[in-house]
Amino acid sequence: MSAPSRRLSPVARRVWLLQQVLFWGALTIAGIVVTITAGVGPWFLIPLVVGIAAGIGVPRLRWARWRWDIGDEGIDIQHGTVAIRRTLVPWIRVQHVDTRRGIFEQVFSLSTVVVHTAAGSHTIPLLPAQQADELRTRIAGLARTEDAEPAVEDEQVDVET
Repeated sequence: MSAPSRRLSPVARRVWLLQQVLFWGALTIAGIVVTITAGVGPWFLIPLVVGIAAGIGVPRLRWARWRWDIGDEGIDIQHGTVAIRRTLVPWIRVQHVDTRRGIFEQVFSLSTVVVHTAAGSHTIPLLPAQQADELRTRIAGLARTEDAEPAVEDEQVDVET
């Protein structure tokens, strides 16, 4: 089975960069506060340096490795930053599907598709909002048709009283 071919929106890199900046910025500020109040060495330099490296590398690496596709067997998802994880969600396991829009997603007009199974949920994040809505509808239709079986009519049984 070949690797999935579809990518997330290129704007996903900006969202992940913003998340990295906020996280490492908060740690840097905490390091500055510790340095000033405790009078210890410049501990804020550690999160500052790591944050710069993470801000440069993590969004690019995540976007380069994130792939998804819709196939005959189900939804094929590949993702990871350091370790790559690949998941195939069979159509028969899909219970329902929805879209979600967090704060950053709303700012950048993106949505996340969430596929729910009995074992949990799987996401395809940071897609353009219209594409996410179309994907949600397509997955719901494919899951419904995959699960559909011919209707069996109940036989009428005459009961004598």
